[in-house]
Amino acid sequence: MIKVNLLGVKKRKKFDPIYLELVVFFLCFAFVMFFIFTTHTSLLSEISYYKNENTVLQGELNRLNKIKREIDTFEKKKAELQKKIDIVKNLKKGQKGYSPLFINIEKALPDDVWIGNMNYNGSMITINVTSLRSSSVNQFIMNLYKTKIFSNIELKVVKKGSVDKIDINDFNITANVNLGG
Repeated sequence: MIKVNLLGVKKRKKFDPIYLELVVFFLCFAFVMFFIFTTHTSLLSEISYYKNENTVLQGELNRLNKIKREIDTFEKKKAELQKKIDIVKNLKKGQKGYSPLFINIEKALPDDVWIGNMNYNGSMITINVTSLRSSSVNQFIMNLYKTKIFSNIELKVVKKGSVDKIDINDFNITANVNLGG
């Protein structure tokens, strides 16, 4: 039997180059869109991360600012307390100086000598003294030298007078004071 092909020979279709260009175009377009999408997603993720980080850091900054204000308040209180402590120390330092001064003057006073007035400025003392005998003046000055806290003792004024018919001697003494502290 003879076979007859009535349909004819199938011709191969030619592949049109425009289709290849379209396929390449769509593939490139899809690649670019994928790249843009992934980049966009990545950037949104980073933005979200940095916003969260900013919120955390802002909270930390607020907390640290509060602590800084508390520290500043404590520093002011500390400075005020330090001033008060310094004042008390200076007062105690001055207080310590008067006690030995008075004790030494008391020890140096003879029995018939009494103090009428005394001025002390921290390094020099002026004493107005009255006595019954003039020899007590010399004894008082010698006793002041023996205390070793008085130096450059000078007898400034000596006056003779009388009170109720009793002869008295008024004298003025100046001296440098060294309390050793």
